Amino acid sequence: MGGAANAGPASRVLLRLATAGAQTRTDLADCLGLSAPTLTRAVRPLLDGGLLIEDEPAAAPAESGRPPRSLRLAPRAAALLGIKLTADHLYAQVIDPLGSSLAEASAPLVSQDPDGVVEQIAALASGLGAAAGSGLSGIGLSLGASVVQGGTIAVAPFLGWRDVPIGARLREATGLDTIVSNDVRAFTHAEAWFGLGHGVDPFALLTLGAGIGCGLVVGGRTIAGAHGAAGSVGHLPLADSGPVCEMGHVGCARALAAAPGIAHQAEEVLGRAVAPEELIGPEGLTELALDPRLAGVLETAADAAGRIVGSIVALIDPGVVVVSGESVGLVDAHREAFDAAVERARHWAAPPPRILTRSFSFGEWARGAAALAVEPWTRAVEAGLRGSSA
Repeated sequence: MGGAANAGPASRVLLRLATAGAQTRTDLADCLGLSAPTLTRAVRPLLDGGLLIEDEPAAAPAESGRPPRSLRLAPRAAALLGIKLTADHLYAQVIDPLGSSLAEASAPLVSQDPDGVVEQIAALASGLGAAAGSGLSGIGLSLGASVVQGGTIAVAPFLGWRDVPIGARLREATGLDTIVSNDVRAFTHAEAWFGLGHGVDPFALLTLGAGIGCGLVVGGRTIAGAHGAAGSVGHLPLADSGPVCEMGHVGCARALAAAPGIAHQAEEVLGRAVAPEELIGPEGLTELALDPRLAGVLETAADAAGRIVGSIVALIDPGVVVVSGESVGLVDAHREAFDAAVERARHWAAPPPRILTRSFSFGEWARGAAALAVEPWTRAVEAGLRGSSA
């Protein structure tokens, strides 16, 4: 995914093996459009450097000729750190380029100030590199924000940041290549590479929780948009009347289906203050959320989520839509209302979309951030090979 077509042959080989798994030399050459001699020149230093392994065939073919051998990435070929930030917490995971977890950690944010966050991440990176058993090769950072140029936070409402060049600050503090992305987009990136969206194109992901976000993969690329705001579906107007979100929008997606909006509606029904965590906890919907008096509120939220998914289906016809986030349990609990809303938006001639729900954990979101660092790592390897041969 990303700009692999403009990368050098070694980078493209690494990226292909990271996303597709083991390949024969013939398959690699065909897929990447490389001649056999060019592929051989690209592969040789990667094998010599221990980044690739060439497996012997399990058995000789029945027909005559040399049996094909497969190339694959070596386990722990690199250690890539992913960081997911919330308003008050930091979640970290180190993966190798195949998505295997090498180490993980979490901690409360010591400060919401950008310099304090950079200092905390830098200290954590040093410890996690040691825990993973190798030095880190890159950092991916994700958060609920509009991100431009792969490293600058245009606006991060949860942290109160505007125009913060966080990527450059992290590179300076750690000496590591750093890429920054919207958290939903990073999660989508990882799901397309390692998860339920692997091999699916187009692919879409909807997250429900404190906010509502959407990630889209089209043509093998995770779509960011012209201004880094693709997938910003939280304030889509879904009803002409009803609850109001924190920005004064009547009947928008956040007012109807985000955790704070659901809690506000629950207050109206129960006649008392309700915090979002009373309805949606770490393990999903709470006992209070199953109160029959709140069934209408949750059905309305599921209907709203279904309308968003139905719109996505109508627009890009994805092979799979994954629904996740802290509030994904409301879709599972009220699937009939959700499916009915999707069905109303589906074109009559199109087959029913394949919609999967995925359990939520911030560790997986951190893994998504780490996946962002895979492609920059492949380019750094290529640059190192060129430098050593100069």
